[in-house]
Amino acid sequence: MQVRQTPFRLLRAAVFAAVSASVSLLLHLWSGGHAPGPLQAAAAFGLLAVAAYAAGGRQRGFAVLLPLCLAAQWGLHEFFELGAVEAAGHVHGTGPSMLLVHVAAALAQASWLARGESALAGLLELLTLFFARAVRVLGAGALVMVRPRRFTLRAQPPRALPAVRTTISHRGPPRFACS
Repeated sequence: MQVRQTPFRLLRAAVFAAVSASVSLLLHLWSGGHAPGPLQAAAAFGLLAVAAYAAGGRQRGFAVLLPLCLAAQWGLHEFFELGAVEAAGHVHGTGPSMLLVHVAAALAQASWLARGESALAGLLELLTLFFARAVRVLGAGALVMVRPRRFTLRAQPPRALPAVRTTISHRGPPRFACS
């Protein structure tokens, strides 16, 4: 089992879309924006799910997820503003504070998703090894393809810390006190 297989790819795309859409929608409402209709929210989720499925051919790390999350935040902000009718005198979505809130949300979101991707990949690897061992133990005789785990060895052993040589071992009062 690998994260690029279709069921897991669909699961990852759905999680990305749910996290991105819900974070962006909550931030949009929190900053005073108008609530989008259910059809607009469902369309946002669908667009994100399709984009995430297209980009989810392999496991992604924080460095790859961050630009995707920034693009999702910006795109969803603009998408939610399409159907909004601004009240008189209310200017929504301008200024550096809006940008900072969306950047902070994208950073947190990319971190959550990268850790989740790593955890899912580890879980799938453990399940694969468990079921391969179970098939072997039960004697089903079926050949199971197991990807061996790679361990990297250090080129040099860790450097030992030098012992503290500056200890003062003078006992008693100073010499000038007794003279």
